[in-house]
Amino acid sequence: MRPTKIYVNEILKLIENKLVSGCANVTGGGLEDNIKRVIPNKLCAKIQLNKIKPHQIFKWLKSQGVSNKEMIKTFNCGVGFCIIIKPKNLKRIKKFFPKNYQPYIIGKIIKGRKSTILNGKIKW
Repeated sequence: MRPTKIYVNEILKLIENKLVSGCANVTGGGLEDNIKRVIPNKLCAKIQLNKIKPHQIFKWLKSQGVSNKEMIKTFNCGVGFCIIIKPKNLKRIKKFFPKNYQPYIIGKIIKGRKSTILNGKIKW
């Protein structure tokens, strides 16, 4: 296993270039609990679970009988960091990351009372 990727250098460059609206390190509590901490009132992060690209290790864990709920909450299915950006900046933002850690879209910010919504299912 490889050590966890630390995104501090990339994120500092994005902040310096004013390309970040918010960000969340996804740790214990999973996507739902960590992303909601950076969502302002009356907005909601709508996450499409089918957009997540789980690495082989997470597919293996799932095959060992771990529930979908636990995979999302405990293991985050490999999503270690979320950046909230303006969609028009995605191409520019990708240039700050190495090829093996390219960011990709898993959701969007919408109006809503609940701070995070998880939709769909992860493709194992």
